[in-house]
Formats: sequence, structure tokens, C-alpha cells
Amino acid sequence: MSTRPRHRKLLLWSLAACVAWTLAVAVWAGVALLTPDGAGAEDSVLRKAGMHIDQHHPEGGRYYDPTYARTEADGTAVLRYEVGSGPDSSVDDFLRTYEITAAPRHTGASEDTYTDTFGDVRRTFTVTYDPSADPSGYDYARITVRALPEHSS
Repeated sequence: MSTRPRHRKLLLWSLAACVAWTLAVAVWAGVALLTPDGAGAEDSVLRKAGMHIDQHHPEGGRYYDPTYARTEADGTAVLRYEVGSGPDSSVDDFLRTYEITAAPRHTGASEDTYTDTFGDVRRTFTVTYDPSADPSGYDYARITVRALPEHSS
């Protein structure tokens, strides 16, 4: 008869473990279902700068992932991208993807600046080229986007 109390204790502990596991799964599911997709800080900066994929290709299309995304104290959204020099990743493709039609202003030996507006946001794109051995090309380019709502200037 001494085995019955042990079985009861084992049964109670097993039941408690099942209840705890069920509660943990319920909390996880609640958090997963109630957290909106893309609510991260990077998405917020992308939207502020007018660079979010939904703002250019609502059905889903080409986009570039920034290597850096922050909002400065004055509200300026700053994004940095690195692009290659091939057909799948280039400055021309980046400009086309984000519908940037401004004419470049040469601001240095290997630097161009584009300025445009997207809605009420003034954006400045600084493209810094890393020259390659080929005189007509570049190995990669860093693109820095600085965007600030016009009413904040």
C-alpha cells in the first residue's frame, strides 16, 4: 500500500507540469498573435524614411535590407545600405527599386548625392563608391539615407 501515495504524488507532479506547460504555450501563442508583424525599430525607421517595401511595392517586390537603421535625436531617420556592382545589386537598381529619379550631384571624387521628397519627407541619399581596378566600375557602394519630415526643418 505504500506505492499508492507515490503514484498520487507522481500523478500530481505530472498534472502540475502539464498545466505549467499549457500555460506557457498559451502565453507564447498570445504574444505571437497579438504582436503585429514588422513592429520592430528597423521597420519604424524604414517607414519614417519612406523606404519600407510596402511604400513602394505593396504586392511585394525587390527591396534592400539596411545594414544600419536608427532615428537620431532630432527625428532624422538614418539608413545605410551596401550594394554591389552586378545586375542583382547595384546603385542603379537601388535607385530604380525605390523610385529615386533625382539627378545626382557630385560631392566628391567617389561620391554622389541625390535629394528628393517622398510624401512630406525630404530624403538625401549619399552614395560612396569603392573604386575597383576596372576604371569604368566599382566593387561596391555604401548608400546612406538621411530623411527628415519637411515640417521639422
